[in-house]
Formats: sequence, C-alpha cells, structure tokens
Amino acid sequence: MNTATEEAPPDRPASAAAAVEAQTAEAEAAEQPWRVPPAQPLRLIAAIVLLVCGAVSYGYVLMNFWSSPGLGIHLATPYPAYILIGLGLVLGLAAIRVALGLWSPHARLAIAGIAFMASITFAIGGGRFVSYTLRGTRNPPFKLALSVGDRFPDFKLADQNGVQHDSALFDAGPLTLVAIYRGDFCPFARFELSDLSRHTDEFDSAGIKIVALSADPPQRSAMLARYIHTDLPLLSDPGETLLGRLGLVQHYKNQPDSAIPAFVLVDREHRVKWLFTSPYYRQQPSPETILRAAR
Repeated sequence: MNTATEEAPPDRPASAAAAVEAQTAEAEAAEQPWRVPPAQPLRLIAAIVLLVCGAVSYGYVLMNFWSSPGLGIHLATPYPAYILIGLGLVLGLAAIRVALGLWSPHARLAIAGIAFMASITFAIGGGRFVSYTLRGTRNPPFKLALSVGDRFPDFKLADQNGVQHDSALFDAGPLTLVAIYRGDFCPFARFELSDLSRHTDEFDSAGIKIVALSADPPQRSAMLARYIHTDLPLLSDPGETLLGRLGLVQHYKNQPDSAIPAFVLVDREHRVKWLFTSPYYRQQPSPETILRAAR
C-alpha cells in the first residue's frame, strides 16, 4: 500500500505582505525631505572655549614654571602648577561632554575628537610633569659638611671677571650670602640668580652682600653673567676645592661635575648664621625668605 507524504505549503501571503510593508516604508522615507540639524552655535562655542582654556592652562605651566614663583618654583611640592594642569584636564573633559551634545554628527565627531586627544595629552603630559618635579629634580644623596654656628671654610677663588676673592670678603659687612648654584645650564639657578640681582638694593639696605658659587669655569660664569645681566660675583670652583669640603658636589659619568644648591648666611666672624638646602634642586629660597632669615 503506497502512502503519500504531503508537505505544508510556505506562508507566501505573510512573506509577501512583509515585503510590501518594507517597500512602503522605504518609499515613505525617501519622500521625506532632509532636515538639516540645528547649528547650536552656543554649544559649539562653549566646547571650543572650554578646550582653548584647558590648553592655555596646561601650556602656561609648561612654559612658565621654570621662572614663575607663582607656580610654586620655591615650594617642595609645587601645588599651584599641579592645580593648573588638573584644571586644564578638567576643562578638556568638559569640552568633550559639551561637544557630544551637538546634533551635527560631523561637528560632534570633530570637536569631541579634538578635545579627546587634547585631554589625553594633558593627562600624559601632566603626569610626566609631576613625575619630573617630584623625582627628576631630586638632588643625589649628599651630606652637608656645614651647620649653623660652624666657621665657613677659608677659600680663594676667582669670579667671572678674573678677580680673586677670599674669606676676607666676609669682613666687609654684617652678613654675606653665599648662594651655591648648580651651574649655568640649570634654569632654576638662572632664575634664582636673576631674582637675587633684582633685589640687591634690599639686600644692601639689610647689610647683606651677595656672592654666588658654582663648579663652572670662569668663562662659563662670564657668559652666564652676561646672559642674566648680573653684576654679582660668580665665584668659580671647577677644582671643587671649596665645594668638595662642603659636601656639595654632584658627580656625573660623562660630563663635568656640578654643585648641589645651598644658601648660607655668614657673619663677619665667618660663622654660619643660617643655611638652606633641599632634596630638590628646583626648590630654592626666595629673596624674601632670605631677608626674613637675616632679620
């Protein structure tokens, strides 16, 4: 006995109806006119302004930290500089948030993309800056062979003009400031010497004479004096006859040694009355700090 297997026919009417509906929807969409998204000028301007302000805040720190007391050059932790860098990052992120609200896909992609890349730059660059100020500007381990009340070692050194100076210079006034700086290559040293030069009248009024000391040879000291326009005596100790006795020498493998910064007030009895050192060579006392110590 033969049996026949019958298959159910496909649901052709339902498939056809779905196809017709899809074609109808495409036709209606094609007939609708293109609507240009609103320009949103205020949002666009706000995003750009936030991004520019963030870049200015970040760039100002990188360009001016090396010569700006207001950014914390005299502080162990330069928090004003960190705050401005953090502000730049926050403004960059705010620019992304505002730009993502733009209706125009092209403007949203362009402004938000630029703000995103800028924010990455602020974050990476800011992190490197913090690392540099907290780790890259540390002095090597040193032991200062001098303390308050000690007699300052005798010396005889030439300045940038070839004039010989010795311990007798302490006899000229009530106090003498010996400013020991790293060398002409250091931007912090250049700023500190320039700052002291601008306040020489105040130091003279307080009876304080200023001399500076480094391991630079006289020729480099002369170039530095011309560069920063100072008349301060820049004593040269390339042989480390005085710096070595003070314990303020940083040794390098492939370049000349440099001095470790220190600031010492010496009276006419050649006794140390005040001194300043720091783990960071970028942290150096302001003229106001030295004058307060002298008073």
